[in-house]
Amino acid sequence: SSGINAEYGDSSLISTCAYLVSSIMILIVFDFDHTIVDGNTDVKILDVLGTNKDSVKYDSKIGWTEHMKTIFFECSKYGVTKEEMVSVLKELKLTDGMKSLFDVIRKFKSMIKVVIASDSNTWFIEVLLDHYEIRDLIDEVHTNPAVWSGNLLEITPYEMNTDCTRCPVNMCKSKILGSVLSNDCFKVLYIGDGSNDLCPVINLKDKDIACPREGYRLCKLLKTSEDVKCTVLQWKNAQTIIECLVPHLE
Repeated sequence: SSGINAEYGDSSLISTCAYLVSSIMILIVFDFDHTIVDGNTDVKILDVLGTNKDSVKYDSKIGWTEHMKTIFFECSKYGVTKEEMVSVLKELKLTDGMKSLFDVIRKFKSMIKVVIASDSNTWFIEVLLDHYEIRDLIDEVHTNPAVWSGNLLEITPYEMNTDCTRCPVNMCKSKILGSVLSNDCFKVLYIGDGSNDLCPVINLKDKDIACPREGYRLCKLLKTSEDVKCTVLQWKNAQTIIECLVPHLE
């Protein structure tokens, strides 16, 4: 407000209005797979291997990120190109109503902070955000880093999670939520589908809203959890989320 007072004189009304405008902020945290996109990028990418895709079996002892390292090594070994990967990823569609939700976010972007917290990887997500023409709406992406080295996509874990037993070894989404929350966020919408979305949802406050996708793992877990304080809004079509969100913005 000191900057406002210097320019406009000592106007407490103007400084109060400026404060109110700056403090009206909704934080929307999205998962990516099965939430923004109607599918799993890590599973979809196996299509590039054709008949060779059954050669890599998942070993739970090494964890999912290490499994994806093996997948990308196989892609490199069989001569799969970056362009072929892009083509396969682009076959994934947005979930029902998601384009309309991002249209609403675009309209009210000055009041909304948008964060993605996903166990996919940076390159997959960037390819698809560009494809759907929504990359400019995303303020932060928290996921496993992936960069191209020659014809090999190299993935590394987002972090080493040694503190949270609810979450996988490479990522605690509650920690991400804590890092992106700021004082000007008066409400959080958390939109997800999977078991790794339970931890952040449990940490939401009663004024916040969890939006689990109907029929998916998070929805089932929330039905039996006694630790949830926030409102829970199930959705099949993101239009349901729009109807909840817009009254807070207008």
